[in-house]
Amino acid sequence: MTENNDYKGEDITTPTSFYSHYKFHLGLGAILLVVLGSTLFFARSSALASLNDDQAALAQALMVNTTVLKAVDHYQIKQKYSGSIVAGRESDHGFDKAGLLAEVLVDEGAQVKKGDILARLDMRRFDSRERELDADLAQAKALNVETKALLDRAEATFGRYRVLLEKKHVSEQKFDQVKFDLIALKARKVATNAAVTRSEAALKSLEIDRELATLTARFDGSVIRRYMDEGTALSAGMPVIRLIEDRKLEIHVGLPGTATMALTPGKSHDFSYQGKKITTKLRSILRRVDQSTRTVTAIFDVTDDTMDIRAGDLAQLTVNTHIQQKGFWLPSDALAESRRGLWSVYSLRPYNGSFEYGTLSRQELQVLYTDSNRVFVRGTLQDGDRIISGGIHRLVPDQLVRIAGAN
Repeated sequence: MTENNDYKGEDITTPTSFYSHYKFHLGLGAILLVVLGSTLFFARSSALASLNDDQAALAQALMVNTTVLKAVDHYQIKQKYSGSIVAGRESDHGFDKAGLLAEVLVDEGAQVKKGDILARLDMRRFDSRERELDADLAQAKALNVETKALLDRAEATFGRYRVLLEKKHVSEQKFDQVKFDLIALKARKVATNAAVTRSEAALKSLEIDRELATLTARFDGSVIRRYMDEGTALSAGMPVIRLIEDRKLEIHVGLPGTATMALTPGKSHDFSYQGKKITTKLRSILRRVDQSTRTVTAIFDVTDDTMDIRAGDLAQLTVNTHIQQKGFWLPSDALAESRRGLWSVYSLRPYNGSFEYGTLSRQELQVLYTDSNRVFVRGTLQDGDRIISGGIHRLVPDQLVRIAGAN
């Protein structure tokens, strides 16, 4: 009985142990599958999340305008200098002798031509003086004729007395008297000739004085001032009219010595005057430095029509100076203020090899020259670098941006 019971017990426990072992392995496998599935799920979810974040960052990238740098080895400085417009000639017209101002024929602002009458003196004294000199001339000519007759008679008498002396019909004393009378008459003839010449010269001088008593314009121009009116008693040299040659204008410009090296006499240069261009030709550069301004004066002749140009006004000359220096031209809007007097720009690094996206890095540089809307700089930039050309107030280093117009 006992043996049978033991046997039955072994038969009952053996299948149960096998089932428990199988169940354990099955549960372990299920757990491994769950863990593996969870790992794959979380890995895939993380990858998808990372991809979605990258796409979101690209979608939110700020659009920027860029430019590609090109290195150059020089630049030109454009410097503007103001010059004074000067009349070709400017003078005070007056009379060289004293007199009474009888008539002034022009007023301020009048346009005149060379030879036009500006004013006249009272001519009555000249008329009286002319009559006096005419009388003196007539008297001198009469005395000259008389002396000529006496001289002819004395020469004839001298000839006869010389023959008589040879024949011993007259004394030597008488002959000497005739001879010396002839010499005296010859001297008198010289004096009367001189008197005639002097009277003729006086009349010629009076004629010149009469012409100068009529004041005429010495060149084409404009009357800018009338000093005197009719009835004024003038002294010699007192100005009556101020005249400028405004149809022939010059521009005088004070330039630094270095700027004059870029100018060549005879070459044409353009000036800016009241919003328009004036064409000029460089006449000369004075070989003297002005002690007050430390500049050298260059004189330009205006070759354009001067009708609308006023003497005394200012015109501007632009001089280009060549500077040998390696660097880059940048738009002014690309600059951001940096430290210690330097400036900076944002350059682009390609993002994951993309030509459309990039990340920003800040480059410091030194500004050498500013020309309206662009600047010439040097620094750590390289030829071919792409930089942000504007809108830099919205940017920070390492920011992801999208290049406008990129393919």
